[in-house]
Amino acid sequence: MGSAIAQTTQSTVPEVRFDRVQGVIVETNPQQRRLVVKMPGGKTQVLNIAGNAYLHSLRQLDERQRVLDPKAVDGLQPGNWLAASGLIYSDSSELLVKEVSLFGKTEQSLVLEQPDWWSSQARDVAEFWVRTQFGAGEVGDASGYRTAITKSGEKRSDSVNLQETDTISRLIYGLSSAYLMNGNARVLRAASELVRYQRERLRIESADGRTVSWLHALRDGRPIVASRFSDDEGTIPLYEQIYAIAGLTQYYRVTGDPEVLADIEKTVRFMDEYYWDKTPGKAQGGGYFSHIHPGTLRPEDAGGQNARKKNWNSVGDHLPAYLENLYLGTRKPEYLQRMRELGTLIATHFPDPKSPFVFERFDAAWQPDLTYSWQQNRAVVGHNLKIAWCLTRLYHLTGDRDYLSVARGAADKMLVYGQDSRRGGWYDVIERMPDPVTGRYEHAWHDRKSWWQQEQGILANYILFAETGEGKYLSSARTGSGFFNLAFLDHDDGEVFFDVQSDGTPYLIGDRADKGSHSKSGYHILELDYFAHLYTNLLVQKRSVVMNFRPAATSGGTRFEVQPISLPPGKVKITAVTLNGKPYRDFDALAMSVNLPAMKEPQALAVTLGPR
Repeated sequence: MGSAIAQTTQSTVPEVRFDRVQGVIVETNPQQRRLVVKMPGGKTQVLNIAGNAYLHSLRQLDERQRVLDPKAVDGLQPGNWLAASGLIYSDSSELLVKEVSLFGKTEQSLVLEQPDWWSSQARDVAEFWVRTQFGAGEVGDASGYRTAITKSGEKRSDSVNLQETDTISRLIYGLSSAYLMNGNARVLRAASELVRYQRERLRIESADGRTVSWLHALRDGRPIVASRFSDDEGTIPLYEQIYAIAGLTQYYRVTGDPEVLADIEKTVRFMDEYYWDKTPGKAQGGGYFSHIHPGTLRPEDAGGQNARKKNWNSVGDHLPAYLENLYLGTRKPEYLQRMRELGTLIATHFPDPKSPFVFERFDAAWQPDLTYSWQQNRAVVGHNLKIAWCLTRLYHLTGDRDYLSVARGAADKMLVYGQDSRRGGWYDVIERMPDPVTGRYEHAWHDRKSWWQQEQGILANYILFAETGEGKYLSSARTGSGFFNLAFLDHDDGEVFFDVQSDGTPYLIGDRADKGSHSKSGYHILELDYFAHLYTNLLVQKRSVVMNFRPAATSGGTRFEVQPISLPPGKVKITAVTLNGKPYRDFDALAMSVNLPAMKEPQALAVTLGPR
C-alpha cells in the first residue's frame, strides 16, 4: 500500500519553481482572484492571487520593510504597475502570486519618478561609502581607503591593503554626484580628501611637466604601475587612465579647482600621445589603442592578446567617463572635436549588419577581433546599451543625426535581444550569432543581470524617449528601473548587489557578494542616481531640480559652467541662483553659466534648473 501511494504521488505531484513578472494590469476578475498583466515584451501573464498573498509598495533603499497588507491585493485595478512574485507549477501556466510590489496606480504616478526618489537613494549610497571608508565620525585622512569591501561594508580583512586608483576615482565621481544632488557637506569633504590622496600618492607627472599618468594601485603603500587584473596584467590599460580622471572631472564640475583641471588635461595629453593611433587614413588609423607597455609606453609592446588592439573601452569609454563632462565644464572646442571623432569611429566600425549586437574588439586596422580571450564572438549587452546612451548624448551636443540613428538602432535591437521580456532589466553576455541548430542567440554562461548594465539600459531608454517621444523607450526605461529598484537594492546592508539572477534573486557567490572590488566602487550606482534624477525630473515629468556647487576661491571672477549633462537643446534653463543662500542674478539662463564675483573662500552656489 505504501509503495503504491509513493508511486502515485511521484507521478501526480507537479514540479514547482519560483518566478517573478512585471507589468501593467490589463484585466481583473475579483471573484476568481485573477489578474492579467501585460509584461515588458508585450505578452500577457495570468496571475492567480493566493489566499496568503500580500501587497506592499516599492521600497526605497533605507526602508527595511514596507507594511504588508493582505487585503490591499483585492483592490488592484487595471492600469496598476506592479511586480508579482510567486510559484509556477508544471501543470499550469498561471503564476500563483504570493507577493505583489506596487510601483504605481498608473504609469503617470510611479514612485520611481517621484521628485526625490533617485536623489534620496544617492544620499543613502553616498553615506554607505563615506561610512565604509572613513567611519561614522569626522572625515579624516584617506590613507585608510581600501578597494575590497565586503557585502556588509567592511574593509576585507583577508585582502591585501590594496588601493586601486580607478576605484578611488570612481568613488570620487559618485560622491561628487551625490553632492550635486543633495549638497551634503560631509560627502563633499570625503570626495575632497580622496582627490587630495589620489593626486598626492598615485599621480605620475612627466619630467617636463607636460603629461600625467596614474599608478594602477598602491599595495601596502608600495606603487604598482602595471595592472594586476587578469585581462590586462603587465600592461597599462587605457581604461584605467580613463577612469582615473572620471572622478576628478566630476569633482572639478563641483569646485572649478584649477589644479585638478590641470591634472585632467595633462592626463588627456598623455592618452593622446601614447595611445592614439596616428596611422594616416580614416580607414586604417584613428582611435585609441587599448594597452601600452609600462616600460616603453608603446602599444605594439603590450604583448599577447593586447598588442595594438582597440576595443569599446579604449574608444568609447572616454565619452561618458570624462570627455563630455570636461567639455561642458570648460567649453573648449578641442574636447567636442575629440568626441566627434570618437563618435564617428563608433558609428562607422561598431555596428554589424549581420548581427543585432555590435562588434566590441578590433585590431589596429579596425578588423573585428572575434578571438579575444573570454569574449570570442560574444556581446556584452551593456556595451550595446551604452552606445545607444552615449551617441544620443553626442547628438544633443552636435546635432549630427547619424549618431542618433546608430543609437536608436542599438537600443531597438536590445529591446528584442537584450531585455528580459518577462521581468524587465537586461541580461549580461550573449552570443553574437544564432546557434545553427536552434536559431537562438544563446546566453554565454548564465541568465544573470549585472548592476552596471541595468544603469545603461535605464538611462539609454530615458534619454531616447526624451528625444523621440516614443513610448517604447519610456516603457523600457520604467520596467528596467522597476526591476533594478526591486531586485538590486540591499535593504539589509546598504548599497546594491553586483549580480542578481534573472528573477531578481541576489547572486552572492565569491566576489560577486562584495560591494567593493576591482570592478565595483561607488560609481555606476551613483551615476545612475544622478542621471535618472535629472532625466525623470527635467525631461519626463518636467519639474525643476536644484544643483549644488561649491566653487573654489580661485574660481572667483570667472564664468562657471553649471549645465550638468548634455540635454536636448532648448529644453532646460536656469530659473534661479543663490550664492551663500542669497539670491544672485549674474547668470546666463539659456547658456547655463554663472558669472562668479571675486571670492576669498569657497562659496555655496545653488542653481535651480527647470524646463524652458
